[in-house]
Amino acid sequence: MIKLVVIGLLIGGLLQGCSMSNARQSLIVNGDWYQLGVNKGRWGEKAAAEERLLEDAKIVGEDISVDYQTYLQGYQKGLESYCTLEQVKQFGMEGKMEWGVCEFRRDEDGLYKIFWQQGFERYVSFDGVGGH
Repeated sequence: MIKLVVIGLLIGGLLQGCSMSNARQSLIVNGDWYQLGVNKGRWGEKAAAEERLLEDAKIVGEDISVDYQTYLQGYQKGLESYCTLEQVKQFGMEGKMEWGVCEFRRDEDGLYKIFWQQGFERYVSFDGVGGH
């Protein structure tokens, strides 16, 4: 009996992981493509392809149209809140040479490069490469 309960919970958890969240569904139903983009960018994730959003919209409701340009505007706003000076410094402290979704910050001004460099110098000095 306990085995059946455990198996049921595992299957339920797997199915839930495959479906989209209620919050995401709600944003799609309401056509809030801007907020959907903000949420994605805020977590530092890559933007969803338009085809993916079309598939998600179709799952939620047949007659939902996707406003991809608005989604991308929201995504950019979300990235602004994720790609902070502190985040770029953290990349350096982790020894990351690539900044992922924050690559656009390299060209904005020298302050981001300075913060990354500070983090990277700390990384080098603590991982033994700097001989400390």
